[in-house]
Amino acid sequence: MSKTFTKSFEVRWDDVDANGHLRNTRYLEYAASARLAILMEAHWSPQVLHQAGLAPVTLSDEVSYRREVFPAEVVTVDTHVIGLSEDSSRWRFEHILTRDSGEKAAEVRTLGAWIDLGTRRITAPPAGLRALFEGARTADCQDLTSRS
Repeated sequence: MSKTFTKSFEVRWDDVDANGHLRNTRYLEYAASARLAILMEAHWSPQVLHQAGLAPVTLSDEVSYRREVFPAEVVTVDTHVIGLSEDSSRWRFEHILTRDSGEKAAEVRTLGAWIDLGTRRITAPPAGLRALFEGARTADCQDLTSRS
């Protein structure tokens, strides 16, 4: 059974657009912050990753908007690994953003990889990161190739 990672954010006034609802870029920022929270919870801070010569990079994002979100609402982000290469060098996260009411506000799917900071090439992560991502795989997790 896969682990679900959950992070919540309160929508601030500067998170909204001229229409008074959550601006489109903030959905991506909430997803990225949720991914960072997963790493931080597992003691893989940006400093630790940098010391290991490693960094996560986003290769693509896909967002599907479902419902508007307004200031002072709380958005909950549930995150799963829905794609992973054999060596865990490439990964795909699905982030489900939900409003206070329980309605799905958006889905964000992010394809990413680990990059070696020295060579600037995609690389496999250390065993601890690999185990973290393996533990978050969904039952129907897609096997990614080195070029997925």
